[in-house]
Amino acid sequence: MSPEGPNLEFLDLIDALEQLVLESRRLPVGGNLVVDRRRLLDLVDQLRLAIPADLRQAQQILEARQQILDDAHLSARKMIERAERERAQLVEEHAITREAQERSQQMLMDAEARARQIIAEADATAAAHLSEAAEAASKELDDADRYALEVLRRLEHQLQSFLDSIRVSIDNLQRER
Repeated sequence: MSPEGPNLEFLDLIDALEQLVLESRRLPVGGNLVVDRRRLLDLVDQLRLAIPADLRQAQQILEARQQILDDAHLSARKMIERAERERAQLVEEHAITREAQERSQQMLMDAEARARQIIAEADATAAAHLSEAAEAASKELDDADRYALEVLRRLEHQLQSFLDSIRVSIDNLQRER
């Protein structure tokens, strides 16, 4: 991939496709072209490979989401372990056993609530990133479609000009006979 990004690579491939058409031999009759099929199919395959950069970015976002979830679970486990240790210590102390049990239970619930909150925030962040990546991918596909349509229209216009020129030449030859 080029340093300028996937857009430039995609445009380079479209330019190579256009160059292939321009370099193709013309048939003497009908104005058709002989195009190297292998080169054409190779360029089409390369175009397909150039598009899914945003999908790779979406995968990275999903991996980052999983890392956030793993970190949240680890943090929750540490909080729970710390709460359990503190509860055990408080239970050992004679006068405040009941209070220690209640406090450790509250810490456990707080830790679970915090873990749920962290997981919910991670899910929301990942969903937002995934949505942005999907929108960016859709926009790039739309841009690529517009560009391809523009190139094909220019090509159609050039071909029509060639056909018009050939028709004029045929008419002139027929008139001279």
